[in-house]
Amino acid sequence: MVGIAILCVMTAMMSWPASAVAQTAVPAPSWAKSIEVVDDGAPAMLAPSPDARRRGTISAGTRLGFSRRVFGEGCSTGVWYETADGLFICEEHVKPSTAPPGPKVDPASIRGSRLPQRYAFVRVDGTRAYAHPSDYFASDYVEALGRGFGIVVTGEQVYGGVAFVRTRRHLWIERASVHFVEGSPFRGVALDPGVPLDVAWVSPRPSKVYDKPHGRVERRLERHSRVQIETTKGAWTKLREGGWTKTADLARPRVVPPPAGVGAHDRWIDVDIDQQVLVAYEGETPRYATLISSGRANRASETPLGVFELWAKLDYTDMDDIERTDVRQNYSIQDVPWVQFFKGSYGFHAAFWHNDFGRRRSHGCINLSPADARYLFQFTEPVLPPGWNAILPMPEDRPTVVQVR
Repeated sequence: MVGIAILCVMTAMMSWPASAVAQTAVPAPSWAKSIEVVDDGAPAMLAPSPDARRRGTISAGTRLGFSRRVFGEGCSTGVWYETADGLFICEEHVKPSTAPPGPKVDPASIRGSRLPQRYAFVRVDGTRAYAHPSDYFASDYVEALGRGFGIVVTGEQVYGGVAFVRTRRHLWIERASVHFVEGSPFRGVALDPGVPLDVAWVSPRPSKVYDKPHGRVERRLERHSRVQIETTKGAWTKLREGGWTKTADLARPRVVPPPAGVGAHDRWIDVDIDQQVLVAYEGETPRYATLISSGRANRASETPLGVFELWAKLDYTDMDDIERTDVRQNYSIQDVPWVQFFKGSYGFHAAFWHNDFGRRRSHGCINLSPADARYLFQFTEPVLPPGWNAILPMPEDRPTVVQVR
């Protein structure tokens, strides 16, 4: 799936002179131990100017250490805070706090869930969303949602005998008009250093296991079953667990050399479109392998091939194609989690709306199961700091290289 809404993080190369020294403003209150972000997605800049390069965005409720207040342009108050790690945030996005620095605590987070929020999909085309549940009875709605549109549910309420859910955008929808999803339970496998990459998955369809090539069927393996390979002889593969299966019934990752410029300890990702598998490496050592769903095999949806660098990591972002008029059905999904862009709006992200990994089916991005997307998000460089929405890699971060072939 191609991410259309991407937080406007592509903007603004550095224009603030490297030699410029920001002038210190009146100190913050003496009681302030931190500054708390009050606007979700507040931009953190490399200099006190909106034209400076953006380092990332920070979640509302996150408290940051700071060193001083400085004068700068482009902020309504004329003052910026310099954070403890040398970044700058416009004063209008923060407030002084007596609490020590730290990320926000979200009491509504779902512990043990595969997903960071509660997600649901609209059942019926034209489902109405209301500013308040009472507007339902007057048919006074704010917008109509298409079938299959994904929403984040932040609350529920019964009003006038009708059950409603509240969306992240503070609109209300009749609960019967949506169905909740938990995401696929599928996950890849972590690989120990020095252990051969002999793993494979049954994909894209179930497979029979024979006592010998062309022999008697011993058992059946369901799709997504993980197996270990002992040897492959052409059209047949011998399993370490015993028996033989057809090689064409397996999606198997294979070790490949790092792209040029990748160091011995650099982390990078290899994506094999034909096999629909991904391997995460540290230098020449494979550390994680899994199934993916890449773009469909047509001109409008193909995943781009080549060697790239991650240019943005986002904790979540909305994705949609509602401006397109050349498709039969548009999509719109709120807060798709664990997004990593490597070429424009093509990237990795969790796909909690299907369990079809091992087959091409996206609009161009690399779909991952929730567990795999979360693992990969934490594996790649740079790491997203606690309390941040997004981070833009800098050259000194040695951004993670992505090879799609």
